[in-house]
Amino acid sequence: MSRLDDLDRRTRMALGGAVGFVGILLLVLGWYLISGEAIAAKQLPYLASASIPGAVLVVCGFVLAVSGTTDPDTARRIAELHALLTEAVDDGAAGTEE
Repeated sequence: MSRLDDLDRRTRMALGGAVGFVGILLLVLGWYLISGEAIAAKQLPYLASASIPGAVLVVCGFVLAVSGTTDPDTARRIAELHALLTEAVDDGAAGTEE
């Protein structure tokens, strides 16, 4: 099971890096296209089609890459804590009957 967790973690980090790289490429392309236009009205299409999606892809890639760094032991402890917090408490209900 550990190898599958490591593969999944590496896959998420690689996918996050790829998404972030595409976002950086879009930002550079948008900057290059905007820098060639002197009129603000002609810059807006480049801003909308390259720069804003590029920034979104960089953020999504970062979040995807960081989500792959969770330690399996930490994930197991969180699952145990969740199970303890959500299990039904029967002791309190039995003591209230008269």
